[in-house]
Parts: sequence; C-alpha cells; structure tokens
Amino acid sequence: MRIFLIVFSFINTVFYVFIYSYFDNILELFGGMGLSLVAVNYIKLLALLIVGFCIGVNVMLILRLKIKRNLFSFRNLIIIGIIPFICLILSEGTITSFIITKFFNSSEKLSEMVFYLFSRQTIWSLWLGFAIGSSIRFSFFGRKYKHLVVEKPGQVNSESTKVSDT
Repeated sequence: MRIFLIVFSFINTVFYVFIYSYFDNILELFGGMGLSLVAVNYIKLLALLIVGFCIGVNVMLILRLKIKRNLFSFRNLIIIGIIPFICLILSEGTITSFIITKFFNSSEKLSEMVFYLFSRQTIWSLWLGFAIGSSIRFSFFGRKYKHLVVEKPGQVNSESTKVSDT
C-alpha cells in the first residue's frame, strides 16, 4: 500500500508541476476563459500549493514513521507553516505598505527589503503546501484485535468445578 501511495503521489506531483509550468499555454487553449489577472495568479498559487502538498506527502511516506493514533499533526503544521502563511497574507501589499509608512516612516531600504521578501509568493505557497503535506501521518499497520475465548453454554470450565473443602 505504501509503494502504491508513493508512486501515486509522485505522479500527482509531476502532473501538478506540468500544470504550473504550462499554465499560460493551458489558459490560451481555453481562450483565457475571461479570468482576471488576480484570479489567474491565485489559481497558479493554488497549483503550487498542491505541488508542495504532494512533495510533503511523498516525504512522509518515505520516512516510514510509526504512528498509532494521530493522523494529522497540527503542531507540525503550526511550526512549519506559520511563516509562509504570514508571508502569503502580507504579500498583497496594502497591509505591509501601511505598516512601513506608519511605523518606519517610509524607509527606502526597508521598503525594498520587505518588497523582495514578500513578493516571492511562489516560495511561500510551496512552503505552505509542504507544511500541510508533511503534517499528514499515515498508519499502515492494521488494528490489533484481542482474541477472546468465549465458552459455550454447555461447557464447564475445569477451574470453576473445584469446590473448596470448608
């Protein structure tokens, strides 16, 4: 089962990388579909998020962790995914430009640094997808059932027939 999931997830990863790589050509095939530039950008980022998710799932499948109960690690998601999530939220520019002008008096060096840091939406969406994918835990060993012996109604247990001498 693990090998099947690794192969399937790897094929999905390659498929979504191709979708992202040829996104403009695919969009031209469908005639642009009347989408705005913002919608096209969000669809591209969603494809990158899925690619990162598939890569994270591949890593978790290859690691072969022995997980018994938890199928999703929120702790891992928060630790690995908080930075890219915040950077994706701040990458749109209005909040960031407000903070720079209000608190740092429109410093040119700081504005350029923040622009180059937050303008890399592809990196942040890949990182967030990887964080989500690596937070999934797989459990491949089955349930362990306890075998209980049930006595038949007509059968008498040998220990229960012993009578004390008192």
